[in-house]
Amino acid sequence: MNPNAMRVLERNGLAEAVRADSWPYLTRETRDRSGRLLATRDYRPLYESGKLSQGALVHRAHLLNVLYRSVPPGMVSFGKTASAGDFSGYELVVGADGIHSQVRRELFGEIAPRYMGYRSHRLIMENVAGVRCFTEYLGRGQRIGLVPISESKLYVWTTFNSRRNANPQVDLPRLFAQFTDARLQRLFAALPPHEAVITTEIEELWSDDWVRLSAHGAAVLLGDAAHAMTPNIGQGAGMAMEDAAVLAEELASGVEIEHALGNYARRRKPRVDTVVRISREVGEDGQRAFAPACWLRERRIEREARDVEKAQAELLRLLAFSG
Repeated sequence: MNPNAMRVLERNGLAEAVRADSWPYLTRETRDRSGRLLATRDYRPLYESGKLSQGALVHRAHLLNVLYRSVPPGMVSFGKTASAGDFSGYELVVGADGIHSQVRRELFGEIAPRYMGYRSHRLIMENVAGVRCFTEYLGRGQRIGLVPISESKLYVWTTFNSRRNANPQVDLPRLFAQFTDARLQRLFAALPPHEAVITTEIEELWSDDWVRLSAHGAAVLLGDAAHAMTPNIGQGAGMAMEDAAVLAEELASGVEIEHALGNYARRRKPRVDTVVRISREVGEDGQRAFAPACWLRERRIEREARDVEKAQAELLRLLAFSG
């Protein structure tokens, strides 16, 4: 949960419940495939100055539980399915149902996600690596991320270049043999069974149309249903939360619903478009496989890390949310 997402949770009185079972997001390290430190990103000065809300590294299940417990009993139903006819007769249908949104498909038309040329593994395990902050390793055409989410638990993610139709590879020690850092070797030796590893394709989706008005009612998209982005900067949830905050503000403004929805889309599209582009570019840079290009990337990261003031200004532009 990056600072912008935590700012939304603070406004709704939920941030402290999320932080109660999480790991503070204070610093982030970038290392090469041997483990050599390239850069450290320190968020603490921006927290201490009040410019950003403190981020949290948290298990998704805990976040969802906090959100679920925040609404009155009976408001949320599980295990439901719907057809196009079920969406009629409502004043407003909000499609916040992900990259494969049924609301978008039924009411806006089908849009196929675009495969970005790489896949990802995700898993939760004991923190045998002993990392104490968000740590990313850069390799050739591959990356590994280690994210502590409690005193003892670690969220692990990878990315690896892959043809879309290639068989998924879950033999992580063999697939990621280029990474030689001792912390990763301890992790590879203690991996959970293959069935505990989730493998997904990295995709992107953009819907030009976020609002649909008809005689039967209005529909609006938010989050991945409207603008699914690559996970390279951890902003999928952040953009969805920002969307929801702005949509709620516009709906509460008292204007006609069509104007409220139009205002929401106009306010959000430029911001989201920028974040989607940044995430895509970070992914393209991280997935470089040509050895000289990787060497140049690492030298650039080391050089840019020395300009702390510029780095913090860039973080502030990306991670501050004021509405």
